[in-house]
Amino acid sequence: MTTTIIDRLKAAVTNFRKSGSGSSGDMQSEALALLRSEFLASLTGGLTPKRLNQILANADSGDILDMFNLFADIEDRDEHIHAELSKRRRALLGLQWSIMPGKGSGTPKNPDKRAVAIAEAVREQFDTMPDFEDMVLDLADAIGPGFAALEIEWGYDGRVHVPMCLHHRPQTWFQLLPPHLGGDANTLRLRDGSMEGQALQPLGWVLHRHRSKSGWLARTGLFRVLVWTFLLKGYARGDFAEFLEIHGLPLRVGTYPTTAQPEDKAALRRAIQAIGHDAAGIIPEGMVIDFKEAAKGSEKPFEAMLDHCERGQSKAILGGTLTSQADGKSSTNALGKIHDEVRRDIMASDARQIASSITQQLLLPLAVLNQGVSDPALLPYFVFDISDQADLKELAEALPKLVQVMRIPEAWAHEKAGIPLPEGDEPVLHLTTAPPSENKTATTALTAGEDGHVSFPDQDALDAATVPAATWQKAAEALTASLVAELKDGKTPDELLAVLADHYPRLDTRDMEELLARAMFLAEVWGRMSAQAEG
Repeated sequence: MTTTIIDRLKAAVTNFRKSGSGSSGDMQSEALALLRSEFLASLTGGLTPKRLNQILANADSGDILDMFNLFADIEDRDEHIHAELSKRRRALLGLQWSIMPGKGSGTPKNPDKRAVAIAEAVREQFDTMPDFEDMVLDLADAIGPGFAALEIEWGYDGRVHVPMCLHHRPQTWFQLLPPHLGGDANTLRLRDGSMEGQALQPLGWVLHRHRSKSGWLARTGLFRVLVWTFLLKGYARGDFAEFLEIHGLPLRVGTYPTTAQPEDKAALRRAIQAIGHDAAGIIPEGMVIDFKEAAKGSEKPFEAMLDHCERGQSKAILGGTLTSQADGKSSTNALGKIHDEVRRDIMASDARQIASSITQQLLLPLAVLNQGVSDPALLPYFVFDISDQADLKELAEALPKLVQVMRIPEAWAHEKAGIPLPEGDEPVLHLTTAPPSENKTATTALTAGEDGHVSFPDQDALDAATVPAATWQKAAEALTASLVAELKDGKTPDELLAVLADHYPRLDTRDMEELLARAMFLAEVWGRMSAQAEG
């Protein structure tokens, strides 16, 4: 055995010296273009259609680790998916929220006082939690994978238990309890190296399950829809990068004589590759490099593939494309509003699901731990305000017309406008008109006489200060008297034009010029006074 190994080594050394590899710096992989192509395609993280299908099949069977590793990789590698998901998550941060009291034995007009007191106490404890926005974003992280887990760090101030912090835990920390051990494809456990894992401690977690689509846990995440476009984009990007590397380069074909040795062939290959990248190379005597016309390729197929995938991703995440991209063709204002309505429906669904998890896994423990609540009817609940607040300008224009033909509740109008009703003797705004001072002119006051005629004081004052209408009429008649006389004589339009050309140089315009100058002066003075009054 030893002799055989030594003989093989001696033969390898002999071949090594004959090939000249030790002095030329050649490496075996340089001659394999396929390997370089596979390296460019590594933008998918080594993911292939076969491997992706196997990962999803394993997740359906209960092995979710590889799938959640892939999900984490998707958002790290695909900037478009990250941007669209960020829009969807951060849309929740602009919503107002409140903690509502349970129904108890009360009615909407006369709520149960104990339920109100419990809700106020829970709200006070809830407000002690730091970084509410971070908690919402962490819970919204469940949109892609299907669930998000926040571990509660409890604290006790000597009076009540309160969450000091909520720590986001990666989805890869969890596993599903196998069916033969009592699992139901939805029972999450902490991974501890065992087959069954560790059960999650009661009151120790906020485990939000977000249903982007129906199914068991491994299939409810939005990333299950996005994995295929992610894979296709990875291949398209790899091909695009390879295209850019060789675009414009001519095809290089090397020819060698039949008597060429392996080292001569290797030198020819190195020369061909060097010419493509370095524009320089050397070849043995007797060998030829033939340059063919460069391929007339285009970047458009790659861009079309990337654009197609990104449009599909936007539709899956936001329900449309016009709220994320504008192509100048189909992106009309009307269609943009329709797509925004769809996106608003998705936001409302996200808000309701997250509010339900906060109610069940945060508010209820606070109410039971600190208030001793045992009646479910007294338990408070968390709500986001997802009402569609109407445009105030449109509402202000429509309400005065609508109140003439229908009875509109005041509470409804406040809700549509997003303006809360005043409580008790709380001060409210009133529309007031300041009286004009001695040095200022009221330009916006509106009054109505006994006959119902509406007048504007500023316009009335301007009319009184200007030249009377009779004076204007008298000046106009004097200016056109000669033309009117000709018109009464029955002149035709063509004859009138000839008369006008003859009379124009002799028209007396002094009175009209004076009236116009007075009017312009008055308008300028009045404009300055009005500007000072408003300023």
